Amino acid sequence: MEVIKSILDGIAAVVKRVIAVMLGVMLVVALVEVFRRYLFGLSFPWSEELIRYLIIWVSFLGGAVAYKEQNLVFFDMIVDKLHSKFKYVLLMLTNTVSLIFVSYIFSYALKVINKPSIVKQKSIGLQISMLYPYLAIPVGLGLMILFGLYHYRVIYATYKNGGYNK
Repeated sequence: MEVIKSILDGIAAVVKRVIAVMLGVMLVVALVEVFRRYLFGLSFPWSEELIRYLIIWVSFLGGAVAYKEQNLVFFDMIVDKLHSKFKYVLLMLTNTVSLIFVSYIFSYALKVINKPSIVKQKSIGLQISMLYPYLAIPVGLGLMILFGLYHYRVIYATYKNGGYNK
């Protein structure tokens, strides 16, 4: 299991670096646009669109990493007050419900992005296929599914080692 953990940690580290690069690109493009508009009265036609698509990618990738590290909003106040067995059951239940929801949206997103109306449509400013902005949804949710499946192992191991005892 340590191999799987190290692989998932490696994936999360790569995703964090990709997010950092995307945020850096967003910052540079936004600053250049501010200076171009106020100093020269000019702007790139693609800048707002690029920033918008990068925000979408950062949101889905960041959500996946936050889910892996269990840093999303959760029932912390309720879970902390429960005893070992109830805490274990609640964590398993919420992980299962989360995985069912994410898996449903993932499968629906795959159907949507394969439609010709998405694949053949070009964005106005960047002139790229709209497949690329929409691809953030299944990529981010696919990572969430991987991390969620591993959470079962983490929850079970923590319970067996007495980690949920008060």
